[in-house]
Amino acid sequence: MSSAQVPIPGPSGPQMVQSIRLMRRDPTAFLATCAERYGDVVAFPIPRASVLFVNDPLDVRRVLQTNHAAYGKRTVQYDALAMVTGHGLLASDGDLWRRMRRILQPAFHHRMIESMAAAIQGPVDDWVVRQRRICAHNQSAQVVDVDDEMLRLTLEIVGATLFGATLRTEAATLVGAVMRALHIVVVRSQLPVTVPSWLPTFGNRRLAQSLNDLELAVDRVIAGRRTRPLGDDALSLLLIACDKGMVSDAAVRNEVVTLIVAGHETVAATLTWSWYLLSQHPSVETRLHSEVDALPDPPWTASSIEGLPYTRAVIEECLRLYPPAWVITRRSLAHDVLGGYDVPVGSTIIMSPYLLHRASNVWTSPEQFTPERFVTTPKGSLDRTSYFPFGAGPRLCIGRDLSLFEAPMVLAALARAFTFRPTSVRPPRCDFGVTLRPVGGLPAVITPR
Repeated sequence: MSSAQVPIPGPSGPQMVQSIRLMRRDPTAFLATCAERYGDVVAFPIPRASVLFVNDPLDVRRVLQTNHAAYGKRTVQYDALAMVTGHGLLASDGDLWRRMRRILQPAFHHRMIESMAAAIQGPVDDWVVRQRRICAHNQSAQVVDVDDEMLRLTLEIVGATLFGATLRTEAATLVGAVMRALHIVVVRSQLPVTVPSWLPTFGNRRLAQSLNDLELAVDRVIAGRRTRPLGDDALSLLLIACDKGMVSDAAVRNEVVTLIVAGHETVAATLTWSWYLLSQHPSVETRLHSEVDALPDPPWTASSIEGLPYTRAVIEECLRLYPPAWVITRRSLAHDVLGGYDVPVGSTIIMSPYLLHRASNVWTSPEQFTPERFVTTPKGSLDRTSYFPFGAGPRLCIGRDLSLFEAPMVLAALARAFTFRPTSVRPPRCDFGVTLRPVGGLPAVITPR
């Protein structure tokens, strides 16, 4: 019997049932246990479905890059996400994805990104001024939920960079609606039995209300953009394509929601975890302060951000330890072989950047927060399937370069102005939702420097 014909090892049905609590509390711990026990290709006994966990960089590369055409995104993960985003770039596939990617790509060209420094600077400066005013008024440091503050700040930056709009008045509505909706669809995807969306359950009613709030807010953003001359920002490109009959109004709304979800929550999570990690590593924070304090006063330009190699290394190390997209899934569209095993057509493939980023056979001291590893590693030499916080292959996140420009800039500006110290001495527990965020947010004392 060839290796491809050997049954793929994995837990039994009763063992899966015994692990349900662990799967829900910490799915990465469950996956790590399975990999340790069964190897780098694990089969789960899911009724009427073939579900495989793949944990070898070569197999991940095959799925995401070298044989990407044999895998699609029609999985439970992306179907659940599509309940919020519609079939935008995150959840779409095939011709629709290619068409929308071509329309939006110019907004993420490196020349466009380099011109966004001023657009990022505005919301950041406003946030700093606002927090300084609050601290001065109360004559003391303030306790804030850093997670919530970063969500609102990065949403305003999305508006300034991608929509050519100010989203401050819509921030609370958009953040609240998005986070509620995403939480509900994650819970729905974890249920053993799918509840029809038409049933008037509490969860379905909350989801419908959140989606309605989100749609109304997005419609206001689009209508507001229509009142000004269109430019070369992402929303303008979508509206121009819509006016030409290339895409529908619904497709424009889907992409706006997708850009909100992907463009603000992921960066916000990275910044939140960065503040936590800096608070736990004083020597790293000191080195970061030395770098950012040496910058000239704003306004900053693209060349200013290039002068922040250590700050960017902090962000990249944070993305290694806490990748927002902690799990990636694909559905096999054609027969393939992974790890020497046959992969049936229709199989769901599970891959975890969180686990591969912490693999001891790839990284030195993988659990340790060491930004220096990204300073000493030559740019471009990292294996995209050992370090892939933005995915890999043709479906690499369209906003990767913008995120790696924005996050260091925001971190630098806020680190020049404040220190952040969590109010709890306990490490935050991870919420493994659509993105990786701290359970209950990150309450912290913010102190002006």
